[in-house]
Amino acid sequence: MPTSEYYLLTGATSGIGLEVAAWLAQSRPNSFIVVGARRPDLANTLRQRVPADRLLILELDTASLDSVKVFAGSVRAFLAGRKCAGLALNAGIQIVSGDRYSVDGFELTFATNVLGHIALFEHLRSEMGQSATVISTASGTHDPAHKLARPYKFFGGRFPSVSDVAAGKVSDSNDEAQKGRDRYATSKLCNIMFSYAMARHYPAGELRFVAFDPGLMPGTELARDQPAAMRFAWKNVLPTAAKLIDGASTPQRSGAMLAQLLIGERLPLKTGLHVEFTGNEIPSSELSHDQTKQDELVNWARGLAIATR
Repeated sequence: MPTSEYYLLTGATSGIGLEVAAWLAQSRPNSFIVVGARRPDLANTLRQRVPADRLLILELDTASLDSVKVFAGSVRAFLAGRKCAGLALNAGIQIVSGDRYSVDGFELTFATNVLGHIALFEHLRSEMGQSATVISTASGTHDPAHKLARPYKFFGGRFPSVSDVAAGKVSDSNDEAQKGRDRYATSKLCNIMFSYAMARHYPAGELRFVAFDPGLMPGTELARDQPAAMRFAWKNVLPTAAKLIDGASTPQRSGAMLAQLLIGERLPLKTGLHVEFTGNEIPSSELSHDQTKQDELVNWARGLAIATR
Protein backbone atom coordinates (compact mmCIF):
# COMPACT_ATOMS: atom_id res chain seq x y z
CA MET A 1 0.00 0.00 0.00
CA PRO A 2 1.59 3.31 -1.11
CA THR A 3 0.14 5.46 1.67
CA SER A 4 2.42 6.27 4.56
CA GLU A 5 0.29 8.17 7.10
CA TYR A 6 -2.45 6.38 9.02
CA TYR A 7 -4.95 8.38 11.05
CA LEU A 8 -7.55 6.89 13.35
CA LEU A 9 -10.71 8.88 14.09
CA THR A 10 -13.83 8.39 16.18
CA GLY A 11 -16.93 10.51 15.71
CA ALA A 12 -16.08 11.14 12.06
CA THR A 13 -19.42 10.52 10.35
CA SER A 14 -20.67 14.06 11.07
CA GLY A 15 -19.66 17.37 12.64
CA ILE A 16 -16.04 18.25 13.22
CA GLY A 17 -14.90 14.63 12.90
CA LEU A 18 -16.25 14.50 9.35
CA GLU A 19 -14.44 17.74 8.57
CA VAL A 20 -11.20 16.33 9.97
CA ALA A 21 -11.48 13.32 7.69
CA ALA A 22 -12.27 15.47 4.67
CA TRP A 23 -9.39 17.88 5.42
CA LEU A 24 -6.92 15.02 5.72
CA ALA A 25 -8.17 13.44 2.50
CA GLN A 26 -7.78 16.69 0.60
CA SER A 27 -4.61 18.08 2.17
CA ARG A 28 -2.59 14.94 2.90
CA PRO A 29 -2.43 12.84 -0.28
CA ASN A 30 -0.47 10.10 1.51
CA SER A 31 -3.00 9.76 4.32
CA PHE A 32 -5.19 6.75 5.02
CA ILE A 33 -8.12 7.26 7.37
CA VAL A 34 -9.52 4.59 9.68
CA VAL A 35 -12.85 5.51 11.25
CA GLY A 36 -14.76 3.89 14.07
CA ALA A 37 -18.54 4.33 13.66
CA ARG A 38 -21.56 2.93 15.48
CA ARG A 39 -23.36 2.46 12.14
CA PRO A 40 -20.86 2.07 9.29
CA ASP A 41 -23.76 1.43 6.91
CA LEU A 42 -25.00 4.98 7.48
CA ALA A 43 -21.66 6.73 6.90
CA ASN A 44 -22.60 7.81 3.38
CA THR A 45 -21.46 11.43 3.69
CA LEU A 46 -18.06 10.30 4.92
CA ARG A 47 -17.74 7.97 1.93
CA GLN A 48 -18.61 10.81 -0.40
CA ARG A 49 -15.88 13.05 0.99
CA VAL A 50 -13.02 10.58 1.41
CA PRO A 51 -11.79 8.39 -1.48
CA ALA A 52 -12.71 4.74 -1.01
CA ASP A 53 -9.14 3.55 -1.49
CA ARG A 54 -8.02 5.72 1.46
CA LEU A 55 -10.83 4.95 3.90
CA LEU A 56 -11.68 2.06 6.21
CA ILE A 57 -14.82 2.26 8.34
CA LEU A 58 -15.14 -0.25 11.16
CA GLU A 59 -17.93 -0.71 13.67
CA LEU A 60 -17.27 0.91 17.04
CA ASP A 61 -19.43 1.85 19.99
CA THR A 62 -17.20 3.67 22.44
CA ALA A 63 -19.80 3.06 25.18
CA SER A 64 -18.99 -0.66 25.08
CA LEU A 65 -15.64 -1.96 26.30
CA ASP A 66 -16.12 -5.15 24.28
CA SER A 67 -16.78 -3.13 21.13
CA VAL A 68 -13.64 -1.09 21.77
CA LYS A 69 -11.62 -4.29 22.18
CA VAL A 70 -12.95 -5.81 18.95
CA PHE A 71 -12.40 -2.58 17.04
CA ALA A 72 -8.85 -2.25 18.32
CA GLY A 73 -8.13 -5.81 17.23
CA SER A 74 -9.43 -5.08 13.74
CA VAL A 75 -7.31 -1.93 13.53
CA ARG A 76 -4.25 -3.84 14.67
CA ALA A 77 -4.85 -6.53 12.05
CA PHE A 78 -5.29 -3.92 9.32
CA LEU A 79 -2.14 -2.03 10.23
CA ALA A 80 -0.13 -5.26 10.28
CA GLY A 81 2.81 -3.61 11.98
CA ARG A 82 2.39 -0.16 10.46
CA LYS A 83 1.97 2.74 12.86
CA CYS A 84 -0.66 5.45 13.36
CA ALA A 85 0.47 9.04 12.88
CA GLY A 86 -2.51 10.41 14.80
CA LEU A 87 -5.49 9.42 16.90
CA ALA A 88 -8.49 11.75 17.26
CA LEU A 89 -10.78 10.76 20.16
CA ASN A 90 -13.76 12.80 19.08
CA ALA A 91 -16.97 10.75 19.45
CA GLY A 92 -19.36 12.30 21.92
CA ILE A 93 -22.94 12.57 23.12
CA GLN A 94 -24.91 14.85 25.41
CA ILE A 95 -27.92 13.31 27.15
CA VAL A 96 -30.52 15.57 28.77
CA SER A 97 -33.53 13.24 28.90
CA GLY A 98 -32.78 11.21 32.01
CA ASP A 99 -30.46 8.54 33.33
CA ARG A 100 -29.00 6.17 30.76
CA TYR A 101 -26.30 3.58 31.21
CA SER A 102 -23.91 1.66 29.01
CA VAL A 103 -23.93 -2.09 28.50
CA ASP A 104 -21.11 -2.20 31.07
CA GLY A 105 -23.21 -0.35 33.65
CA PHE A 106 -21.62 3.10 33.50
CA GLU A 107 -23.38 6.42 32.94
CA LEU A 108 -23.68 6.67 29.17
CA THR A 109 -22.18 10.12 28.61
CA PHE A 110 -19.06 9.19 30.57
CA ALA A 111 -18.83 5.76 28.95
CA THR A 112 -19.10 7.20 25.43
CA ASN A 113 -17.08 10.39 25.75
CA VAL A 114 -14.36 9.27 28.16
CA LEU A 115 -14.04 5.63 29.20
CA GLY A 116 -14.22 4.13 25.72
CA HIS A 117 -11.59 6.53 24.43
CA ILE A 118 -9.14 5.89 27.25
CA ALA A 119 -9.66 2.16 26.70
CA LEU A 120 -9.09 2.58 22.97
CA PHE A 121 -5.79 4.32 23.53
CA GLU A 122 -4.78 1.62 26.00
CA HIS A 123 -5.49 -1.11 23.44
CA LEU A 124 -3.68 0.70 20.61
CA ARG A 125 -0.83 2.47 22.37
CA SER A 126 1.71 0.10 20.77
CA GLU A 127 0.28 1.01 17.34
CA MET A 128 1.11 4.70 17.81
CA GLY A 129 4.09 5.89 15.80
CA GLN A 130 7.02 7.94 17.03
CA SER A 131 5.78 11.48 17.85
CA ALA A 132 2.18 10.55 17.00
CA THR A 133 -0.47 12.98 18.22
CA VAL A 134 -3.43 11.93 20.39
CA ILE A 135 -6.22 14.50 20.55
CA SER A 136 -9.18 14.43 22.93
CA THR A 137 -12.14 16.66 22.17
CA ALA A 138 -12.81 18.98 25.10
CA SER A 139 -15.24 21.87 25.66
CA GLY A 140 -15.36 25.21 27.42
CA THR A 141 -18.34 23.83 29.32
CA HIS A 142 -15.89 22.06 31.65
CA ASP A 143 -14.84 25.41 33.16
CA PRO A 144 -17.31 27.37 35.30
CA ALA A 145 -15.36 30.53 34.46
CA HIS A 146 -15.66 30.10 30.69
CA LYS A 147 -17.45 33.00 29.00
CA LEU A 148 -19.94 30.75 27.17
CA ALA A 149 -20.58 28.26 29.98
CA ARG A 150 -23.05 29.93 32.32
CA PRO A 151 -25.19 31.58 29.60
CA TYR A 152 -25.98 28.06 28.37
CA LYS A 153 -26.47 26.69 31.92
CA PHE A 154 -23.17 24.88 32.15
CA PHE A 155 -21.55 25.29 35.57
CA GLY A 156 -18.36 23.33 35.07
CA GLY A 157 -17.25 19.75 35.39
CA ARG A 158 -17.06 18.03 38.76
CA PHE A 159 -14.91 15.15 39.97
CA PRO A 160 -15.89 13.97 43.48
CA SER A 161 -14.36 10.54 42.70
CA VAL A 162 -13.98 8.39 39.61
CA SER A 163 -16.65 5.99 40.85
CA ASP A 164 -19.10 8.87 41.28
CA VAL A 165 -18.30 10.22 37.83
CA ALA A 166 -18.72 6.78 36.25
CA ALA A 167 -22.09 6.43 37.98
CA GLY A 168 -23.22 9.89 36.85
CA LYS A 169 -23.28 11.29 40.39
CA VAL A 170 -21.87 14.72 39.60
CA SER A 171 -24.94 16.94 39.87
CA ASP A 172 -26.95 18.27 42.80
CA SER A 173 -29.83 19.30 40.53
CA ASN A 174 -33.23 17.60 40.36
CA ASP A 175 -33.71 18.77 36.79
CA GLU A 176 -32.90 16.03 34.27
CA ALA A 177 -31.64 18.46 31.63
CA GLN A 178 -29.31 20.12 34.14
CA LYS A 179 -28.04 16.73 35.27
CA GLY A 180 -27.25 15.99 31.65
CA ARG A 181 -25.37 19.25 31.19
CA ASP A 182 -23.38 18.64 34.37
CA ARG A 183 -22.46 15.14 33.21
CA TYR A 184 -21.45 16.43 29.78
CA ALA A 185 -19.26 19.16 31.28
CA THR A 186 -17.67 16.56 33.56
CA SER A 187 -16.94 14.27 30.62
CA LYS A 188 -15.09 17.10 28.90
CA LEU A 189 -13.18 17.84 32.09
CA CYS A 190 -12.13 14.19 32.12
CA ASN A 191 -10.91 14.38 28.53
CA ILE A 192 -8.64 17.27 29.45
CA MET A 193 -7.41 15.45 32.54
CA PHE A 194 -6.58 12.42 30.38
CA SER A 195 -4.50 14.55 28.00
CA TYR A 196 -2.62 16.19 30.85
CA ALA A 197 -1.99 12.88 32.62
CA MET A 198 -0.67 11.17 29.50
CA ALA A 199 1.57 14.13 28.68
CA ARG A 200 3.23 13.68 32.07
CA HIS A 201 3.96 10.03 31.29
CA TYR A 202 5.10 10.33 27.66
CA PRO A 203 7.90 12.67 26.50
CA ALA A 204 6.94 15.02 23.68
CA GLY A 205 9.26 13.22 21.28
CA GLU A 206 7.48 9.94 21.97
CA LEU A 207 3.81 10.93 21.85
CA ARG A 208 1.98 14.26 21.92
CA PHE A 209 -1.30 14.79 23.78
CA VAL A 210 -3.67 17.67 23.09
CA ALA A 211 -7.10 18.55 24.47
CA PHE A 212 -9.02 20.48 21.81
CA ASP A 213 -11.88 22.91 22.43
CA PRO A 214 -13.85 23.24 19.18
CA GLY A 215 -15.92 26.18 20.47
CA LEU A 216 -19.67 26.59 20.37
CA MET A 217 -20.86 24.86 17.20
CA PRO A 218 -24.59 24.98 16.48
CA GLY A 219 -25.72 22.75 13.65
CA THR A 220 -23.94 19.58 14.76
CA GLU A 221 -25.58 16.38 16.01
CA LEU A 222 -24.77 17.19 19.65
CA ALA A 223 -28.35 18.34 20.32
CA ARG A 224 -29.99 15.14 19.11
CA ASP A 225 -31.28 14.31 22.61
CA GLN A 226 -32.80 17.77 23.09
CA PRO A 227 -36.56 18.51 22.74
CA ALA A 228 -37.80 19.08 19.19
CA ALA A 229 -37.92 22.88 19.45
CA MET A 230 -34.34 23.04 20.71
CA ARG A 231 -33.15 20.67 17.98
CA PHE A 232 -34.77 22.87 15.34
CA ALA A 233 -33.18 26.04 16.72
CA TRP A 234 -29.78 24.34 17.07
CA LYS A 235 -29.89 23.15 13.47
CA ASN A 236 -31.60 26.02 11.70
CA VAL A 237 -31.44 29.24 13.73
CA LEU A 238 -28.34 29.30 15.92
CA PRO A 239 -25.79 28.57 13.15
CA THR A 240 -26.55 32.01 11.69
CA ALA A 241 -26.65 33.76 15.06
CA ALA A 242 -23.38 32.09 16.09
CA LYS A 243 -21.51 34.23 13.59
CA LEU A 244 -21.98 37.13 16.00
CA ILE A 245 -20.94 35.22 19.14
CA ASP A 246 -17.37 35.46 20.38
CA GLY A 247 -16.22 31.89 21.01
CA ALA A 248 -18.44 30.29 18.39
CA SER A 249 -17.08 28.34 15.44
CA THR A 250 -18.19 26.05 12.64
CA PRO A 251 -17.50 22.36 12.02
CA GLN A 252 -15.40 23.34 9.01
CA ARG A 253 -13.21 25.78 10.91
CA SER A 254 -12.80 23.61 14.01
CA GLY A 255 -12.32 20.45 11.97
CA ALA A 256 -9.55 22.04 9.94
CA MET A 257 -7.76 23.19 13.10
CA LEU A 258 -8.08 19.80 14.77
CA ALA A 259 -6.64 18.18 11.65
CA GLN A 260 -3.68 20.58 11.62
CA LEU A 261 -2.98 19.79 15.26
CA LEU A 262 -3.26 16.09 14.47
CA ILE A 263 -0.58 16.21 11.78
CA GLY A 264 1.69 18.43 13.88
CA GLU A 265 1.45 21.62 11.83
CA ARG A 266 0.39 23.57 14.91
CA LEU A 267 2.55 23.65 18.07
CA PRO A 268 4.53 20.60 16.88
CA LEU A 269 7.03 20.38 19.73
CA LYS A 270 4.63 20.70 22.65
CA THR A 271 2.46 18.25 24.56
CA GLY A 272 -0.08 18.46 27.36
CA LEU A 273 -1.85 21.34 25.64
CA HIS A 274 -5.36 22.76 25.83
CA VAL A 275 -5.99 24.44 22.49
CA GLU A 276 -9.08 26.09 21.03
CA PHE A 277 -10.34 26.28 17.44
CA THR A 278 -8.30 29.44 16.79
CA GLY A 279 -5.10 27.45 17.29
CA ASN A 280 -4.27 29.32 20.49
CA GLU A 281 -3.43 27.69 23.79
CA ILE A 282 -6.06 28.56 26.37
CA PRO A 283 -6.35 27.99 30.12
CA SER A 284 -8.43 25.18 31.55
CA SER A 285 -10.15 24.95 34.92
CA GLU A 286 -8.19 24.68 38.14
CA LEU A 287 -9.68 21.23 38.74
CA SER A 288 -8.35 19.93 35.42
CA HIS A 289 -4.79 20.39 36.72
CA ASP A 290 -5.28 18.19 39.79
CA GLN A 291 -2.72 15.45 39.11
CA THR A 292 -4.08 13.14 41.80
CA LYS A 293 -7.51 13.15 40.17
CA GLN A 294 -5.97 12.84 36.71
CA ASP A 295 -4.18 9.67 37.76
CA GLU A 296 -7.24 8.35 39.57
CA LEU A 297 -9.24 8.64 36.35
CA VAL A 298 -6.62 7.21 34.02
CA ASN A 299 -5.53 4.32 36.24
CA TRP A 300 -9.13 3.25 36.84
CA ALA A 301 -10.06 3.39 33.14
CA ARG A 302 -6.85 1.64 32.05
CA GLY A 303 -7.53 -1.10 34.57
CA LEU A 304 -10.91 -1.79 32.99
CA ALA A 305 -9.36 -1.80 29.53
CA ILE A 306 -6.64 -4.26 30.60
CA ALA A 307 -9.29 -6.51 32.14
CA THR A 308 -10.99 -6.86 28.73
CA ARG A 309 -7.87 -7.94 26.87
